[in-house]
Amino acid sequence: MVMSGLGSFSDSVQTAGTYQVQGSLTLPGISKGDVANSQVVTVVQQNGSTRYTGLAGAEGFNITLVCAAGDVIGIILSSSAAVDQGINVVKATIAIG
Repeated sequence: MVMSGLGSFSDSVQTAGTYQVQGSLTLPGISKGDVANSQVVTVVQQNGSTRYTGLAGAEGFNITLVCAAGDVIGIILSSSAAVDQGINVVKATIAIG
């Protein structure tokens, strides 16, 4: 799954088990010619409860969740930094499995 821009994504688990939730982010940064470094924070939730909060500007995440059938896994990308607000400036590739 690919996300473009800040926002959220959620998916329901069909079968109980252990799930690896991982993602890699492409972020703006001074080294890439932008005016400032990204301050994007990634949050992973399970049924609305936060299970992981990444460091601002981290370019990836990886967490293992133990889920029951019907659990909802949510991923939120947020930032208040101006450099992160542009359309499709932040891109994330997410895998749940």
